[in-house]
Amino acid sequence: MAKREYDPEYIEFVTHFNKGDYEMSHAALVPAWQANTAYAFYKGLIQLAGALQHWNSGNAFWAEDLFASSYNLLEKYAPKHKGLDVSKLLESIEVCNRVAREAQSHTASNGTPVPELPKIRLILT
Repeated sequence: MAKREYDPEYIEFVTHFNKGDYEMSHAALVPAWQANTAYAFYKGLIQLAGALQHWNSGNAFWAEDLFASSYNLLEKYAPKHKGLDVSKLLESIEVCNRVAREAQSHTASNGTPVPELPKIRLILT
């Protein structure tokens, strides 16, 4: 499937997501998901962007929750879907979820530095 065959909202989501503009990526994909709310793939991507928004604003609790939710929604689309290596994405989400969970305990403890999240880039083939 060539990139031009993807929904324009999906392409816009990926473009904003890869720039680290998670709010805009989220906003770009919501209309396409609202047209078919049963399509869990888009919902999972929207929740992934939301998780990263929460992480960047320092809210590890909601980041962890949305990482877990996005993982659960996206796992049925592995290994690949709509040109995206979903299996690889799930590996990154799993690490992000663990880091967010650890960050919550660090926040309440002695100020030990929290490890960074892995950089997630969405590459369409």
